[in-house]
Amino acid sequence: MTVVVLGGGIKDGKLPLQAKKRLDKAIKISETRDIDRFLVCGKYSFLTDKNDLPEKTEAEIMKEYLLNEGVDSNKIFTEKESMDTISNAYYAKTEYFLPQNETEGIIITSEYHIPRVKYIFEKIFGNKFDLKFEGVETKADDRLLKRQQELLNKFKELTSSMEDGDHNFFKGKFFNIDYYTEKRPAWIKKKTSKG
Repeated sequence: MTVVVLGGGIKDGKLPLQAKKRLDKAIKISETRDIDRFLVCGKYSFLTDKNDLPEKTEAEIMKEYLLNEGVDSNKIFTEKESMDTISNAYYAKTEYFLPQNETEGIIITSEYHIPRVKYIFEKIFGNKFDLKFEGVETKADDRLLKRQQELLNKFKELTSSMEDGDHNFFKGKFFNIDYYTEKRPAWIKKKTSKG
């Protein structure tokens, strides 16, 4: 079984608190369950200002964190292409789960993010995978919760013709379709890129 930790932004080249909490939860889970590997996901948010791109990916910084906490480097895999939750699921499946013949995973994110993450991962992975979802407590105001629901509804609309498990539906669609090009509020850009 693999613990999958979703990125939570990069602030001044460092992980924000929510990302550290996710990693700490993954470590704690690995101490009590039969966990073979860790998969840390994320390049940086597609909303990150192009003049302020981080030197390292979220996945690289998360790997460093796990190493500093004593996790064996042979157990840590990085996914460094994803720039949002949808591409987290897509690349986790296509670059790790399928090539590694992995069928079980525990996805770690923030509690407020769980409903959207669960729907997206189950839609992209399909029913041939046994996925569980764990959240860490993270401050989320009504505005953020409302935005999560809006994004979930948009994803449902986007994938209404997609069969569950058909990850190829997203080939060539990342970051250039209406879902990605619509204007985002400034607070969303800051939250997704800086944590």
